[in-house]
Amino acid sequence: MKKSTWLTLGSLSLAALTAAYAIQNHDYWHRRLPNRLFKTIKTQLAAPSTITGGWIDMNPDGSLVDGKLMASYRGGVTTTSGTFHFTVAETGKLVTLDRI
Repeated sequence: MKKSTWLTLGSLSLAALTAAYAIQNHDYWHRRLPNRLFKTIKTQLAAPSTITGGWIDMNPDGSLVDGKLMASYRGGVTTTSGTFHFTVAETGKLVTLDRI
């Protein structure tokens, strides 16, 4: 093959790897991580009562957690004992929990 063919194939391969990484990174921060954190928060709040509803914002915000800027997610859970709004950090640490 010609040198230009190899350069084209190399460039296309690099572009494909970059696109795959970007898609995987977006999927992690906007789907997998928020769902995992929401499941954890639901089990923490469900101990004394039953969950009847809930939500989590899939777009991360920034919050200061222990002096470090981290991605955090806002959400809410409705239980038989009340409604709670929460903010949870990417590490799983509960930043705020308010009973409404």
